[in-house]
Amino acid sequence: MKKFQFTLDKLLDFKDQVLEKEKNSLASLIAQKIEAMELKAALEQEMREAQDDFNYRAQKGISAMEMFIFKEHHNTLRLQIEDAKASIASLEAAVEKQLGVVTEASKEVKSLEKLEEKQLEDYNFKAAKADEQFIEEYVNGASVRAAMAENAV
Repeated sequence: MKKFQFTLDKLLDFKDQVLEKEKNSLASLIAQKIEAMELKAALEQEMREAQDDFNYRAQKGISAMEMFIFKEHHNTLRLQIEDAKASIASLEAAVEKQLGVVTEASKEVKSLEKLEEKQLEDYNFKAAKADEQFIEEYVNGASVRAAMAENAV
C-alpha cells in the first residue's frame, strides 16, 4: 500500500502560513499599543513634572513670559496626551479585529488538521485490512500447498 499523503496538504501549509502571518500582525499591533501607552505615560509624567516646576516657580515669583511659556507647554502636552489616547483606542480596536482574524485562521487550520487525522485513520484502517487480507491469503495458500503435498505423497 502506498505511503499516506494528506489530500489537502498544500492547503494546510498555506493556511499555516496565513495563520503565522496574522499572528505576527497581531504581535506588531500589540507592540504598537504598548509603545503608545508608554508614550502617554511619559507625557503624563512630563506634565506632572512641569506642573510641579510651575508651582515651585510661582511661589517664588514668575514673570508673565514664563507663565505664557508654561501655559503653551502645558497645552502642547495635553494635546499630545489626547493624541496618544486616541492612538491607543484605535490600536485597541485594531487588536480586537486582528484577534478575530487570528481566531478564524486558527479555526481553519484546526479543521484541516482534524480532516487530516480522519484521513489518516481511514488510511490506517485500510492498511490493516490489506495486511489482514494478505495474511489470510498467505495462510490459505500455505494450507493449499500442504494439502497438495499430502496428495502428492
